[in-house]
Order: sequence, then C-alpha cells, then structure tokens
Amino acid sequence: MYDLGRKVSDYRKAKGFTVKTLAENLCDESTIYRLEQGKQLPRLEILNDICTKLEMPFKALFPLNEEVEELKRLCREHTYNEDYLSLKFTIDECKKVLNDIDSVYTKEEFRKFIQWQHAILLHKNVGKPLDALRVLNSLANLKTSNSELDFNILNSIALINLSIEKVEVAHRIYNVINKKLQNHIVVEDPTLTPRVGYNYAHTLFKLERYLDALDVINKVLYYLESHQSMYILGKVYHLNGLLLKKCGYLGEAAESFQNAILGFTLTKDKSNINRAEKDLANIIKVIV
Repeated sequence: MYDLGRKVSDYRKAKGFTVKTLAENLCDESTIYRLEQGKQLPRLEILNDICTKLEMPFKALFPLNEEVEELKRLCREHTYNEDYLSLKFTIDECKKVLNDIDSVYTKEEFRKFIQWQHAILLHKNVGKPLDALRVLNSLANLKTSNSELDFNILNSIALINLSIEKVEVAHRIYNVINKKLQNHIVVEDPTLTPRVGYNYAHTLFKLERYLDALDVINKVLYYLESHQSMYILGKVYHLNGLLLKKCGYLGEAAESFQNAILGFTLTKDKSNINRAEKDLANIIKVIV
C-alpha cells in the first residue's frame, strides 16, 4: 500500500500539483494525505479519478499480473470473434484466478471485468438482454464513470439498448462517453475510442441525423489513420459511405465503399466485402 501511495505522490509532484489541487472536486485533502502515507485505500472510483487528473495510467500503480492481462485479452478476443463457448470457459478460468489475487484494487477491477463478460454472455449467448442490462447497470453509472472499464461497460449497455430498439437511450449514453473519451488524455486500449465513435455514429444514423453522424465518423477515420490502425477500418469506411449517400455525396460515397472493400479484404471479412460491393454497385448505377 505504501508503494501505491508513493507512486501517486511522485506523479503529483511531477505534475506540480499540491495535495489541495489534486483533491479539488475529487475528495477530501485528508484522503490524499492518507493515501500517500500508505494509511488508507480510497475507493476504486476515487483512485481512478486521481489517475485521470494526474494523466497517469491506472495500471502504473500496480505490479503487472500477466495471467490476468492474458485472460482479459482472451475474453476480448472471444467476444470479437463471437466465440461464446470459448468465452464461457475463459470466464470460468478468470474466476479461479480471481481468488488468488492479493491486490485489493486489481481484485476489485478484475471482478468487475468478469461480471461485464458474464453480461455479454447473457445477452449474446443466452439471449437475455434485460438480465444482461441489470448486471451492467449495477457496474457503471453514466454520471460518475471515468475509467476505461466503465466506458466499455457503458458501451455494452448502449449496444444492448440498440438491439432492443431503445435508440434514444443508446444515444444519450454515447453522447456522454464519446465526449468523456475525447477529454481522456490517457487511453490505454487503442480500440476503445474508435469503437465508441463508430457505435455513436451508427446510433445517429438510426436517428436519421446523418450530418451529425458523418461528423463523428470522420473523426473516427482521422483517429484510425493517425494511429495507423486497421481496427474496424472497413466498417468505418462502409458506414461513412452510407452516410455520404444519405447526404447526396454519391461520388465520395463510392470512394468510401471502395476503401471499405479494401479494408474488409485486408482483414478477410468476406461477409462485409459482399455488402460493400453491393452498395458500391448500386451507387455506380445511379452515377452512371
């Protein structure tokens, strides 16, 4: 606990913050004093807010648990590939590892991660979106959430609401977390910002707010290109093409569909290649 407090103190001094400055709008000054002296462990949410204000990665406070990080990676990979049987087995393994974790914060954060993954199974594998929402809503609050894990949980909440046609609810969530992410200086997961941005633009598309969606999706494209990332690039270009078509920019839409096809080809996404090719063919018919 003393090492954790010392790290917070070192980051605070490096930023030129006084204890009062750091505590402002976060907690009592005494909480910071006791934390830095190794006498008190604040709540996970407060510690995360402290890290955000200091622009330090949350993980920098703790020794890296390679087994936990590998299990998290596997869970994300299984979810992305929609391999829910493997996800179930990996969650079972996560629960076994959870019992052996010594760090209070690592244990609390990992438990929350496991519950998030369990909710994904409830929604995608068991077909119980309302049960999944009950779990997820107990894990993250839209007003107070400020960690990457919370943003991921809120993203899942919004996606489930989209799946049950509660588009306005999803829009309210994405409007908040998209803004928070833009102001979140330290984002460790490079896929989080484009994922949220893409889903936000898709929600705006459903609301027929095409120009607003186009503005959001262009920011996602800039993010991916500036980070030289192929992550969901095909999907982003495809949605961009659909939005440009809705706005009447047919030439630009055709170019975006071509880029989408290239992106899907590079990632060997055959089903989406066919969709993009069909949309491109329809655009060309209109242009010609």
